[in-house]
Amino acid sequence: MKNLLLTLILLISFCATYAQDKIITTQKDTIECRIISVNADRISYEQKIGNNKVSGRTIATSEVLQYLRSDTQQTALAAYKLRRPNQIPEHRFLFSVQSGLSHSFTDYGNFKTFLTSQGNSASAADDYIKKLKNGYFFNTSIHYLLNSYMGVGIDYSFMYSSSEDDFMNMGYSPMNVPAYVRYNQGDKTFSNFIGASLLFKQSIGNKGVLRISESIAPGLLLFRNESRSNTYQIYWGNNTSYEGEPPYYLDYYNTLNHSKTFAVKGGLSAEYCFTPQISAGVTCNYTWAKLRKISIKSSDNEINDQELENDIDVSHIDYGFIFRFSF
Repeated sequence: MKNLLLTLILLISFCATYAQDKIITTQKDTIECRIISVNADRISYEQKIGNNKVSGRTIATSEVLQYLRSDTQQTALAAYKLRRPNQIPEHRFLFSVQSGLSHSFTDYGNFKTFLTSQGNSASAADDYIKKLKNGYFFNTSIHYLLNSYMGVGIDYSFMYSSSEDDFMNMGYSPMNVPAYVRYNQGDKTFSNFIGASLLFKQSIGNKGVLRISESIAPGLLLFRNESRSNTYQIYWGNNTSYEGEPPYYLDYYNTLNHSKTFAVKGGLSAEYCFTPQISAGVTCNYTWAKLRKISIKSSDNEINDQELENDIDVSHIDYGFIFRFSF
């Protein structure tokens, strides 16, 4: 009888010693401990670090997949799943930076027709337009996270492209003979977008180190095109013929086109989470915008908010890299 009682006491002591709480992280690591308290942001627990030594620690609930707590009334482990979709993250602000290449969907067909009508080759016109349609972009945004998968914030994006080359310009002399002169043409386009943004993000896999993020942002787009050219013009004066080459002069012509319009920007990114606060990956954005009015300013003319017969599509797609930091 005494031996049986002693065995039961040892068994109860053994079970009490090893009946510990457990925390399972999103990285699939198991922490054996004694859970002190649980709230929306953190779990406080104690963990043995040596003989008769205990360390008090905490872990963010955003890093916890589930925890198991010993129930003193039922002498069994009860599992409690965290409600992750409604979970409030520890770090509420998410700052993002993107950069890479950009491609415009603007139609430059009329400009190509003008260049070829002046005696320039179609390939030269295509090369010029190709450089003008492909450029660079920079994007930054900050979001306030409402929960673990959705946030609201502000999105700003900048797109830039430029092109420059020499072309032939056809004119006529006083004798009505075609006279070709070489001129230099240069264009720069700037597109600035700012809008309110809605962000969604989801983790992939059990470890949660891969993440897909989507965003949608309606806002305002400011478009600007700077065109500069200089042409060598033939000065005939009152003479109809010269011995040798007639005199030339350099004629400069600059034009500024600018407009603003409503635009919508959508984004998709795939990221690797190095830590719960830092992630990086690849991204792709599409900005839809069409100009219905345009203002034109040159050295001899100025037109404000001219209604266009046909809308000008200034939509563009961006692709590159993204870096995110939460705080």
